[in-house]
Amino acid sequence: MKTSSLLRFASISLLLFSLSAMAAAPVASPNEVLQSAADKMFDAINADRAKIKGDANHTQKLVEEILLPNIDIITAAKYVLGKYWDTASKEQKLRFLKEFRTMLLRFYSSALTEYINTHDEKLDKSIMKFYPANEGDQTDVIVRSEVLPKNGKPVPVLYHMRLTDKGWKVYDVSVEGVSVITTYKTSFANDIQQNNLDALIDSLVERNAKLLAGGHKALDVGQKPTPKTP
Repeated sequence: MKTSSLLRFASISLLLFSLSAMAAAPVASPNEVLQSAADKMFDAINADRAKIKGDANHTQKLVEEILLPNIDIITAAKYVLGKYWDTASKEQKLRFLKEFRTMLLRFYSSALTEYINTHDEKLDKSIMKFYPANEGDQTDVIVRSEVLPKNGKPVPVLYHMRLTDKGWKVYDVSVEGVSVITTYKTSFANDIQQNNLDALIDSLVERNAKLLAGGHKALDVGQKPTPKTP
């Protein structure tokens, strides 16, 4: 075999070996994904507390870098819009995905900044406890957790997670039985019925602008955006 052929064969073999090794690499479990994200966020917040207080955009950067990669935005958007997702045009879906992602990013970063500004103590990782994911469908699970405050009762939090081609991702969170997806779905459905999907998307643009202008003040998750009349 000629030298050029040998090199080509070796290159292909190395590539196949690399792909095989990547395919065989273990996928992080739902609990590992959540614990890793929580630990990274706690460490970042405790290290950058002064920056967060002085610049709300810094919190948004942390949320975008640490939390959002673990959220399945597309699945969440499909659940939120329900039947309206199926009838939406490609352009409407893309516009909604963009504004929905921005809304989640700004909501969580604003809420986190507001919390930091009203609590001086460092965050203790022990306040969050994760329990093993439920058995059943191995591509869609619920991870139960609790937030353990120094005073008061534990706050139950459920993470609904789906196995994607990029690992386990969260598509819904329920706090004390209140689902973020269900809350938004009800609110959005009412707005679409009263107006239309384009009006809802326009109202999300308005909500995102308010979150940006509000700086450290977070809007309530159940607060309905003001729909624009078409």
